[in-house]
Amino acid sequence: MGILPQPTISTDAVVLRIWPCGETSVIASLLTSERGFVRVLAKAARRPRSTLRPLVEPGRLVNVDFSLNAQRELQYLRSGSVNLDPMTGGLSLERSAYLLAALELVDRCRPVQAADGGSSPEELFAVCDAFIRMLSSEAQVGPARLFFAFEWQLLRRHGVDPEISCCSSCGELPDPGNNDHVMWFSESEGGMVCSSCGRQGTGRPLSTHALSEFNAYQDGVFLDRNMEDMNRALRREVGAHLHRFLGFHLPGYRLPTALDLLRPVKRSEETN
Repeated sequence: MGILPQPTISTDAVVLRIWPCGETSVIASLLTSERGFVRVLAKAARRPRSTLRPLVEPGRLVNVDFSLNAQRELQYLRSGSVNLDPMTGGLSLERSAYLLAALELVDRCRPVQAADGGSSPEELFAVCDAFIRMLSSEAQVGPARLFFAFEWQLLRRHGVDPEISCCSSCGELPDPGNNDHVMWFSESEGGMVCSSCGRQGTGRPLSTHALSEFNAYQDGVFLDRNMEDMNRALRREVGAHLHRFLGFHLPGYRLPTALDLLRPVKRSEETN
């Protein structure tokens, strides 16, 4: 009696992370458009002439064929092709750091699948695909803003994106006539809170500029309109709000280690 061959799946994917295996092989963590998170074994992928080697570079958008065996945690990578290599155009240090940080977040903080009422693989893959393509293009949107928009969409895929249309505690609407701090922002309350609720210790001040950023992130997956560059103070405020919110709501979250690459750059900027 012959052994039936294992079925093979062909799907688009983004390479999130890799580990060496044995002397020449690689284990890769993939986010696929059809099967969600999958780990594959790429046999002999570290050999210079391996046809699998281009398919296991973190950050690349690929189309892969792999065996599908529900009894195995590791599937065998068979073949595939590269759809986009964001490093081809020579990403700057800043863009490379944000790319690696996004991959780390997706691999570490995995949304519940659609069967349990959460995000579908297609939705999460579409967010990653759009982010990588925008980051590697010549778009005028700055990499920090793209990354913050990505974090917002990741929260949405977890079903915990912040409430910014009104006070998440009492329902009060923001006052557009207040040019200093129209509202506050609280991770424990789930988003924006009014001045009264914020001053009771449940939030931190939210500037009008930061609120405008959040509204832009809420409107779409990524920004496709011209906006003024984020200054240092705005980047710090938006980043701090999102960092605290992610840490409160996403199990397994921690500040991506890839962002450490930007610290020396920031120090040099401050001394100029």
